[in-house]
Amino acid sequence: MSGTAGEAAIGRFARAPLIAWRADLCWILLSAGVGWIYLALVLAVGSGLENPMQDPFATLRIGEFALPLSLGLVVFGTWAILLDAPHLFATLARTFLDPEEWRERGRVLVASLGFFLLGPAMILLPRALVLVEALPAAMAPVGGLVFLVFFRLWAYYHVVRQHWGFLRLYARKNPEAEEPADFRWDRVVFPLLFYLPIGWYLTAPWYGETGMPPLGFGAVVSGRTLGEWLHLPLGLVWIVAAAVYAGREWREAWRGRPRNLGKLLLLLGTAPLHAAAFMSPLAVLFAVPIATAGHNLQYHRFVWDYGQRRYRRRRAAPGSLAAFSFRSVWIYAALGLAFTLLCYRGPGVAWVSGVVAAALDSVVLPFAGFVAGAPEAGGESLGGQVVAAAVLGWAMQHYYLDARIWRVSRDRRLRRVLDAD
Repeated sequence: MSGTAGEAAIGRFARAPLIAWRADLCWILLSAGVGWIYLALVLAVGSGLENPMQDPFATLRIGEFALPLSLGLVVFGTWAILLDAPHLFATLARTFLDPEEWRERGRVLVASLGFFLLGPAMILLPRALVLVEALPAAMAPVGGLVFLVFFRLWAYYHVVRQHWGFLRLYARKNPEAEEPADFRWDRVVFPLLFYLPIGWYLTAPWYGETGMPPLGFGAVVSGRTLGEWLHLPLGLVWIVAAAVYAGREWREAWRGRPRNLGKLLLLLGTAPLHAAAFMSPLAVLFAVPIATAGHNLQYHRFVWDYGQRRYRRRRAAPGSLAAFSFRSVWIYAALGLAFTLLCYRGPGVAWVSGVVAAALDSVVLPFAGFVAGAPEAGGESLGGQVVAAAVLGWAMQHYYLDARIWRVSRDRRLRRVLDAD
């Protein structure tokens, strides 16, 4: 192929959008830019702080009011209040507030309420077994550690699965750029790009500095720890996988096959960001908002578009709270913020959680024989752990429902709403 012909072929992209091309670029394909901004701020400011999470690096002054700004407040505060918690409401608006959803998946919605009990049960079960002498007393706190690891891994899996879902939607929307071989490559390379960074982090020599429990990678094998044997190879495999995938895309474009622009931009924005979020102990402290902020924006825009298509254009569930929630972007945003402050995060939630935790520690749990009112290691009471795990039920309910309500290949009504037939 001549150079001119090759250049023309490389310029051929299939670019059918999920919403509209400009909306896709802003909210789905380039939304990871918020994570990159967080990462840049953390690396630029945090490296000079003794305690990057809590030490103030600036002061916000409004008249006589002065607010010290820490990275924990700026990064976690803006992410948690403005992006993350409201996106949990987006799921509730399109499920619990829709009477048609209750008719079609009432059992699924009821089952999702069980996740408010899952965390407390995992924390208290080992203590109950200690009480009946089925476990040694030293095993009592293990439930909290197991729940912490379980919750964080599920949260990360949830974010990655959304990226995979968008990738497959772009494949469905651009069939001219997708062949069976493309799907096979995606299915192999995609998990490598997004899950190997977790292995890189868990085997890192600085893993112990991040406050997570030891997972056995410090065991010595043939003169080196297991982590030392695995750490560098995991990073090299990620680089090789990314390079091979990019090389194949270039080769197919050179041969004249159109490439899926939406899919490639999605991978280009998200996969390197997830790798960067786990590359250093400083970045890992803020890995959750770094890796999740773009996911939140994607979800908000996609659910908003779903709501407009379903409740405004098709006039489904008229008069329902779901239809009201999507009447205007201001109503949607206000309801999301109200849910955040009243149910998930905010001073009111913290106050109620403290009252309930104190009651559990002083009355309920001692009466049940689980504790004698003594605080846990690290200063957090058992009641505090139980209440915090119950509040995280909102997030786990979201993870569970998301896996059930966005099955495009199985849900004909959903395909019609999304124009994905």
